[in-house]
Amino acid sequence: MIVVLAAMTLLTFVQVVLRYVFGTGLVWSLEATTYLAAWLVLVGMSYGVRTQAHIAVDLVTRRLPLRAAHGVTLVALGCSLGYCVLMIYGSTVFVERLIALGNDARDIPLPRWLLTAVMPFGFGLLAVRLLQAYRAAWR
Repeated sequence: MIVVLAAMTLLTFVQVVLRYVFGTGLVWSLEATTYLAAWLVLVGMSYGVRTQAHIAVDLVTRRLPLRAAHGVTLVALGCSLGYCVLMIYGSTVFVERLIALGNDARDIPLPRWLLTAVMPFGFGLLAVRLLQAYRAAWR
């Protein structure tokens, strides 16, 4: 994630300098930055679950008895896991259709499916982390 964030920052800096100092620019930089941001977010989701860095809304669960709060946690993790399964399925269908179409990205000379394959990958990683969190909460 650090490498992707550094690449995004460097690419944006170079684009700004080229545009405002030299009056030119890189045609593909915006699209590359957009795909890099998607990779950062989709891989970063699982890292956030692993390190418990996501925002937790526990206003209600803190006021519940311990057993009820535990049940709410398990239901929330189950719903999140269900969402991951739906997103893995939908994004896999999307990537398969892009492979069948065989089109490239607009400004980057790479197949579009390769750049969007992070969707099922990222949600797969998130599902693994949610399963780990579910197992830990179950204990």
